[in-house]
Amino acid sequence: MQFDKNKPIYLQIKREIKERIVRKEIKKELPTVRNLAKEVGVNPNTVARAYRDLERDNITGSRVGKGTWVKGRAYSKLQKEMVEEIVDDFIQSLYSLGLTLKEIKEIVEEIDD
Repeated sequence: MQFDKNKPIYLQIKREIKERIVRKEIKKELPTVRNLAKEVGVNPNTVARAYRDLERDNITGSRVGKGTWVKGRAYSKLQKEMVEEIVDDFIQSLYSLGLTLKEIKEIVEEIDD
């Protein structure tokens, strides 16, 4: 995993886990903190922080000795959240070019055809 120097690593790990859940690469159990830390080459505390955030966001659950798992409705929640984020970024980028919402809709409709 390549990290962006301008963003906290734990947030990048959190984002990657969310993407893996949406892509259904992670369906139930998340890798252990140690295994993921080793996989991505960071301190286990960094991964643990990302896991705490995911649990706080009600995406995962955990129990000592049982590990960390994806909660039942997390997939659809994350998918919706991530799609909205991408669409919002897309629209904001086009607004910054001076396009109106009407022009953006026309562009999207042309692409769809």
